[in-house]
Amino acid sequence: MTILERRKLTRLPLEVFVRLQVPGSEWIDFAETRNVSARGIYLHTHAHLGIGQELECVLVLPERLTQSPTPVLIGCRGKVLRVVPDLPGDKRGLAIEIHTYDFSWQGGLADSASSNG
Repeated sequence: MTILERRKLTRLPLEVFVRLQVPGSEWIDFAETRNVSARGIYLHTHAHLGIGQELECVLVLPERLTQSPTPVLIGCRGKVLRVVPDLPGDKRGLAIEIHTYDFSWQGGLADSASSNG
């Protein structure tokens, strides 16, 4: 049986921290990416989010990747397309379709009180 590759864009293996926030709420959680493409992110998280959930994300690119004196923050907005339950460490995988990226994102990473959703 052959599995067809549906991805149209190359995924880059990239493991960096990402802040997750549901738009319009104070809920914030943190996760770690596994791979990134121009249209999507796959990450591991403890957050209980469902398919169709809209998210605001901030990728934290460390100095070693960007050669800048401080981490580079990249904002993006998207929605959860797929959830992979029961990963090790009581985590789940989220495939997020990205609608927009903001390479000039200037907000803080912990602007609101944290909550483990």
